[in-house]
Amino acid sequence: MNDTLRNFASGAVDWNKRPVALHFGAAQAALGHLLALQHASVQEGLMTGIHGRLTCVSTRRDLPPGVLLGIPVSIRLITDRGQPHTVNAIISGVQIGQSDGELCVYQLTVCDALSLMDKRTNSRVFRKRSVIDVLATLFNEWQQRSPALARAFEFDLSGLRADRYPPRELTRQVNESDAHFVRRLLRREGITVFAKAGPAKGERPLQGDAPVHTLVCCDDPMSLPQAPAGTVRLHPRDGGAAQRDTVTLFALRRQLAPGKAGRPSWDYKKARIDESSVASSLDQGEAGNDLAKLLTDIAIDIAHAGDSWRDHERLTRARMLAHEFEAERHDGVSSVRDLAVGTWITLTGDPQWDRQRADKRQFVITSIDHDIWNNLPKGLNERVHALFAASRNLACAPRALPSALANDADTRYENTFACVRRGVPLAPAYDPQADLPPAHLLTGTIVGAEGEEVFCDEDGRVRVRVHGLDPADHAHAQGAGTNGNAGDSAPIRVASSLAGAYFGASFLPRVGMEVLLGCLGGDPDRLVIIGVLGNGAHPPATFSHAGGLPGNRYLSGIKTKEIRGQRYNQLRLDDTPNQISAQLASEHAHSQLNLGYLTQPRENGHGNDRGEGVELRTDAAAALRAAQGMLLTTYARTQASGGQLDRDELIRLLGECAELFKALGDYAGQHGGQAVDTAGQHAVAAAFKRWAPGTDGADAPSDGAARALMAFGAQAGSVNVTPKTHVTYAGENIDQVAQQHLQLMSGQRLNATAGQGMQLFARGAGVQAVAGEGPMLLQAQAGTLTANAQKGVKITTNEHEVFVSAPKIRLVAEDGSYLELGGGITLGTNGDIKLLSASHQWGGPSTAQAAKSGFGNQPTDQRFKLHYPGEDGDLQAAANKRFRITLDDGRVIEGKTDASGLTDLVKDDAMRIAKIDYLKPKL
Repeated sequence: MNDTLRNFASGAVDWNKRPVALHFGAAQAALGHLLALQHASVQEGLMTGIHGRLTCVSTRRDLPPGVLLGIPVSIRLITDRGQPHTVNAIISGVQIGQSDGELCVYQLTVCDALSLMDKRTNSRVFRKRSVIDVLATLFNEWQQRSPALARAFEFDLSGLRADRYPPRELTRQVNESDAHFVRRLLRREGITVFAKAGPAKGERPLQGDAPVHTLVCCDDPMSLPQAPAGTVRLHPRDGGAAQRDTVTLFALRRQLAPGKAGRPSWDYKKARIDESSVASSLDQGEAGNDLAKLLTDIAIDIAHAGDSWRDHERLTRARMLAHEFEAERHDGVSSVRDLAVGTWITLTGDPQWDRQRADKRQFVITSIDHDIWNNLPKGLNERVHALFAASRNLACAPRALPSALANDADTRYENTFACVRRGVPLAPAYDPQADLPPAHLLTGTIVGAEGEEVFCDEDGRVRVRVHGLDPADHAHAQGAGTNGNAGDSAPIRVASSLAGAYFGASFLPRVGMEVLLGCLGGDPDRLVIIGVLGNGAHPPATFSHAGGLPGNRYLSGIKTKEIRGQRYNQLRLDDTPNQISAQLASEHAHSQLNLGYLTQPRENGHGNDRGEGVELRTDAAAALRAAQGMLLTTYARTQASGGQLDRDELIRLLGECAELFKALGDYAGQHGGQAVDTAGQHAVAAAFKRWAPGTDGADAPSDGAARALMAFGAQAGSVNVTPKTHVTYAGENIDQVAQQHLQLMSGQRLNATAGQGMQLFARGAGVQAVAGEGPMLLQAQAGTLTANAQKGVKITTNEHEVFVSAPKIRLVAEDGSYLELGGGITLGTNGDIKLLSASHQWGGPSTAQAAKSGFGNQPTDQRFKLHYPGEDGDLQAAANKRFRITLDDGRVIEGKTDASGLTDLVKDDAMRIAKIDYLKPKL
């Protein structure tokens, strides 16, 4: 072993104390003399961060990778002005290469903190947070959860204007790395990020401290600082010794960019498309400008893309600025060691450039690729490079030894860089198809306010807790996202089979239900509920609280549950073979409409028969109302044939009724009886024939009320029974007609009273009035009682006497002979008088007395109540209104109703028919 190697092995010489050196901060004393940097290849860039490989040599072949992994490291370059320039990163990987027994090759992979977070995958939600809030939360958590990471990086968000970035209702990280999540948020918002060496503010001593770097987020290129290099000289390398580092190549690159960016977005709250478009400000030449009109970037954005129209316009502008950023850049090659990404330089040394103003020669560095060689002592170089060549397992083996190092130079440094003119926006490109994570369907649970089973807003949106989120990741927001309450998510729309303006289908999922979520436009922040899923806590519906699957698999429908109760409403469809039925039911009062093949609730697919057809039943009240009439009939129209009001059979029967009614009525009128009033029946029959509810044709009744008929038709007879009182009333006539017998029976009394006369007429078989028990009374209280017969009158009694009494009694025979009783007895005849008797007794005067019947003759009296049209129980009295009552004897009574709508008392000696008119107020 030569002296150089012996000194290296013993640690007597720290080979890192050279123009290019590694520094391990607090671990420098332990590691600085063990690893000698031979080659470094490091890339820095906007949005890409730091990525590099450091190839080192050591006399230790047993150096544990664990002492290197995760620690910060600084690559220190001494610039042409003797000042240190550093690139600080974190060691993320260690590879051990070939060893010759005395020397061993090590290759360290380094990156920045954001790139390191590519190794951390997570899912979480942020509620009502802006992108700045989200970034601060993530960066702070990284530092709080990992002291090692906290020692290695800081962050700076001071370059972002908070008023530009409104809070978002919901921002989701979805099975993606923290780094990917951060980058896609930055790309969407038009923000760039880079890593700079050193702390966020001020300077930190290098000795004994971790080599820290800062993640800087920026949206204003004019806020970036000048590079330490300041003004750099463009001078192609001529082979001579250069006093200062120079740029040896500076070349322009341009490419066509779209002339316009547009992002139409559907705003569901306003139900319209929000159009947002921004034109390019680039001058691309005559042909280029013409092509740019065609090369537009128009993409349909997610629904409700921006918080406002202004925010939507900002996002669209960011898309255009990204195109302008990529449209022009300058590529360079240099030996300038103190260039840094995110800083600007001024270019000089070229006559063409020097003729331009200083601000036209200022460029922002967007990426750098460092290539650094460190020359080890002459005795070690050949052995080290032989080991490099033998270390084929290294991910990126160093290239051949540069000629400059072969000529004993200490260091060879070169970089390639890219830059844009200062002032060009640094907005990164954003492609939803590439930047968004895969938008798979996911599940969640409906949440809401405490005590609420159904929780929604005025738009019918509900709240969902996404499954699988870690409460520890949401502690910064008091657990919002994992608390199981309404704060866990933004309001989320629910897909429906129909959604119109105040009409449609509404089935809001209830708290605790599992729902299937989709992402509109593939954006994880735009969730929509596309279905509800059953699970162990929510098994499939059991209709009528009976049975289950798979036994009742032929049943389908909808069953709901009473809020804070167990009762149900349901629409049940039963498709059991040969027993199909439908049921609309509410468990309140067990009210049901059953159609089809009726059975008891099925258990395991079976239910006892209950009948066929239709059943409407309830334990409470039921009402059938039809403003244009109702037809109840047992005349069949099989298989739903015919029209709704087909009633030919009823019309025929009604015609037979009218014929019989008129024929017998006319006959009675022609033979001493009272002719019947056929007007009412004729009007009903005419309306019944023209009855066509819902039509406006010429045949439709002119009076809307004439359509409100109720018709009963029973082909095999009808029954109307009650154990209580049965009342039949008609405002006009009641016409009861029977082709055969009209039979009235009463278990006790039969009372028949008429206000305007009573007529009994029998065309054949006579009239019989029999009092089986008790007396029979015939009275004409205000007129004459007449008994007349074609073939004789018989008055007989089986017992007692026939008693006839009157103020005067006259018996007159057909030949004129008569007998008068009253005021004496007068007997007259033009024929003989025969008195036949066994004996004759003559005496003095004698009379007998007969009691007269006492007829009540009290006058009638009645008050009428006037009211406005309305429903029963909700009638408004016509108070203080003028009226006119016309009686059937011609008298007219006028007056004004009282506060209750009652007229004056109308009195008469007899019952009268009254017509009442409401009079308009006098003007």
